[in-house]
Parts: sequence; structure tokens; C-alpha cells
Amino acid sequence: MPFAITTPELITNFQLQFALMLRDGFADSDDLVGTVTVLGTVAGRQKDSSGSFLFDGLKDGDQDVAVSSANDTPYYVAKKVKVTIPVLAPPPPAPQYPWPVYPDRRLADPNLPLGDPGQPQAYRDERTAATLWPSIAYPFPEGTTLIRGTITHGGPGNPLDQATVQQVGSTDPTYITGKDGQFVLYWKQAPSIPKQVTLRVTAPGGLGPKNQNLIVTRGLTNLVNIDL
Repeated sequence: MPFAITTPELITNFQLQFALMLRDGFADSDDLVGTVTVLGTVAGRQKDSSGSFLFDGLKDGDQDVAVSSANDTPYYVAKKVKVTIPVLAPPPPAPQYPWPVYPDRRLADPNLPLGDPGQPQAYRDERTAATLWPSIAYPFPEGTTLIRGTITHGGPGNPLDQATVQQVGSTDPTYITGKDGQFVLYWKQAPSIPKQVTLRVTAPGGLGPKNQNLIVTRGLTNLVNIDL
């Protein structure tokens, strides 16, 4: 059911049907960088530069809401978020957000921070689904420890699309390459001294897995190219 809402950004009353709350996974913030578009059966309206996208005309049923960055600010990896419309109205007493929102905070433990790993699995799954991860073009701040490179198959001139790259033993997100084969991984908890890490690469068609070791130095961009 729709919920009436009035905000400075939406001058007229807006019959809110659904809100998708996206997060920047690197900055751990609700503020997004660049231009982001959210499209279901209709486009969502962004509130300021935040990750809040408001809808008032989605068709009923299960659907994928497509999230993508603009071509001139391609800072996030595109993704789809599965939602079901209509969202049931929250039971009384009304929570902090008394309108249909994803991730659904009614699934969260109110006694824990929303990002706490002790939150119920159902809420953590939705929070992960609503998190945007940096692309190779993301404006990482100076001093970020990065691993950049290209995945190829059959030589340097053959970049590999849809290859998955991850740091073995890390909880940081994996990266799936595009047609250019490029990837970027960030390491938030990099040690103060150079350390050997292992990257694991897999790809469709039975390619891989292949492990590649490299020495990573904190605060620098560390380069490696891997051929499957």
C-alpha cells in the first residue's frame, strides 16, 4: 500500500510505494558518489545524493531492480536487487521507518548496529544485496591499498570477461571482470609491512581456478596480470 511522504526534495506529496536504500560498500556509507540510476518497471527517484531511491509506480510481483552508474561516473559495479511488490505495511507500533523499505529494518535486531555481523541472517542478506561495490573507476582516496590488474586467456591481447577474482582468506568482496578483463580489489586491513597474498581466479567455461601470489605493499596500488 502507498504511504504519503513530504520531503524538501519532493515538494509535492509523494505516495511512496517502496524505498530502496543503497550503500557504498567501500566507504560504508549511505552517500553515493557519481550518478546512479535505479530502474524497476519505473525509475526510482533519488533523495539528494544519498542511496535512498523512492518509487511510486512499480508493478506488483517479483522483479529485479537494476542498479547502474552513469557512463561519465562509472564508479560502481552494476547489479540487480530482487524485490517483491507490494511490500506489507509494518505492524504497529510503527518502526523508525514506517514505510516499505529494503533492506527491511524490521528484520534487524534493534539492539545491534545495522552493520553488526551478529544481525539476523535475513537482514544481513538484504543489506549485502543493497550494497554497491567499487568498479575499476571508483575514486579511491589516496593511500588506499589496492590490487589492480587484467585477467586474460591466451595472452595479453585477450582480456577475459566474467572472470571472478578474489583474495584468498579475505572477507573483502570479489570482483567480476567486464569485457576489458580489468579488476580492482581493495584491502582495508592491510598490514604495515609488505605481505604475500594469493589471488584466486575462476571463469565460465571451466577456466581455472588459478592461484597467483604477489607481494602487496600497504598504501600503494599493486599491479598483477593473470592469464588463465
